[in-house]
Amino acid sequence: MNRVLLFVFCLTMLQTGIVSGQMKGRESAGKDLNKVSVVTMPETDDLTAQWIDGFRSGNPGTEVRILPSEQNSNADIWFLTDHSAGSAGEAAWRMVVGREVIVPVTGTASSYLTEIQGAGISPEKFLNILSSAGSLEWGQLLANDNNVPVSVWILDDKSVSLALSRFTGADQAFFKASSVKTPDELISQLKSNPDAIAICRLSDVTDPAGMSFLKDIAIIPVDVNNNGHSEYFEQFYADYGSFTRGVYIGKYPKTLCNNIYAVTATVPAAGIQSDLLRYILDDGQKFLAGAGFSPLARGEGIARSEALLADQTIITAGSTGTSSLRGWLWVIAVIVAVSVVAFALYQVTRTGAEVTVAPSRIPMAAFSLKTLVTPAGILFDRGHSWAFMEKNGIVKVGIDDFLQHITGPITRVKMKSPGEKVHKGDHLLSLIQRGKQLNIKSPVSGKIVARNEQLLGDSDILNSSPYDEGWIYGIEPENWERDSRLLNFAGKYADYLKEEFARIRDFLSVVPGHNDLRYAHVVLQDGGELKDGLLEEFGPELWEEFQVRFLEMSR
Repeated sequence: MNRVLLFVFCLTMLQTGIVSGQMKGRESAGKDLNKVSVVTMPETDDLTAQWIDGFRSGNPGTEVRILPSEQNSNADIWFLTDHSAGSAGEAAWRMVVGREVIVPVTGTASSYLTEIQGAGISPEKFLNILSSAGSLEWGQLLANDNNVPVSVWILDDKSVSLALSRFTGADQAFFKASSVKTPDELISQLKSNPDAIAICRLSDVTDPAGMSFLKDIAIIPVDVNNNGHSEYFEQFYADYGSFTRGVYIGKYPKTLCNNIYAVTATVPAAGIQSDLLRYILDDGQKFLAGAGFSPLARGEGIARSEALLADQTIITAGSTGTSSLRGWLWVIAVIVAVSVVAFALYQVTRTGAEVTVAPSRIPMAAFSLKTLVTPAGILFDRGHSWAFMEKNGIVKVGIDDFLQHITGPITRVKMKSPGEKVHKGDHLLSLIQRGKQLNIKSPVSGKIVARNEQLLGDSDILNSSPYDEGWIYGIEPENWERDSRLLNFAGKYADYLKEEFARIRDFLSVVPGHNDLRYAHVVLQDGGELKDGLLEEFGPELWEEFQVRFLEMSR
């Protein structure tokens, strides 16, 4: 009995310490919410100044101070790059707010464009290019007998050289390629000799807004797996949007990227700290290209902003003016609960009864085609939504069972309002899970006349009852006869889902990091079944790739 009492006492003291720490954390987090101080490194000085000016103009009266770098210990937020991130020490929280990407490019009029885009440039070839000093021939790059020399230019920039050194593993002193001082000079060289290869920053070969490639410039693919040709998962260089998405989800070598981070000691407090970061993730992106950096990929800023809000929700949950009282009530409740458990254990051990301990690991649920629900009478869209016409002529729409099994628990939804019009294939709804987001397309065209308000406060209904209580909208159809012909009945849709299961396995086998042990633990269960909610444990990058491959390309 003495041991039991000692256990109760220790547990109570531990809980008291935890609650006290939480209350102190809330008190400290609540200080200075109306002002923020930042520190920046030389490479981000100009960019940070533009961010601060833009934020101040939209938020008059706010107090934002830029501190000298030697006062970094007093700052609320540090703006750093991969080159300087170590100066923040072991900070507990950081978020990518922009990046600098180093790319090999050539002219769109190049005689070798198709061949070099099909073969790509491996790290080994990169090293040959950089160390050639004019002796490299096209045949060495394309594995043929072409003996035409390759003209190679490299932007004379510290960040470019550092990235190339990381990527090739060679010292910068080993690089012999011709250098140019400015991006304008590099572009001029490519225009006069489109067969040349140049290595520069992505921002040097995009429009002033940083939203598209320059007209006469093409990005040369990086042959990540060094096999001499571009694989399916490496084919994301066709346009600016696809390329930046590929960088975001990790398809492009990270050693050729120099991220800009917002770094703080803890999760940024609600108020100006959070407002400033969300401004940078949204309106502030327009300043990146002019400062020599590249904006985040489409949708990336939204995902990171959602993640920031989700982190704040966890930290600040319950932190109102009565948090101290609730904290001590929690301590008392724990003491009572532990006492009851201790007394029960004492009674059991005193009577000599055996105590059965439940296993700590609960087997993870799996799902397969056999476990999916596809009700007859409902029409399904390949974008994993469904439609059903009611007797009154209104079409109810929602998401299918397959999608809710893939995402796992849906924590929030973004919905359109009644009265809005949608077209088939338009964005209809956003499913959100702690900052990770999927955008669902409409299976029909028409006017929204009703929406399921219950989902705004209880979004997990989409998981528990996707075809009944989890309906999303009532839509007055514009042309039901046309739209319905493009949808699938349950039987045919079940055949399509067989293909989706195969595609999921292929998808998981080629995405970056597929050898990660998490895939063996989380994705495939005994017997080859998929783990229920398989996307839940992965970050927004994988959700973005799922969006492209399963919700965009399926149309």
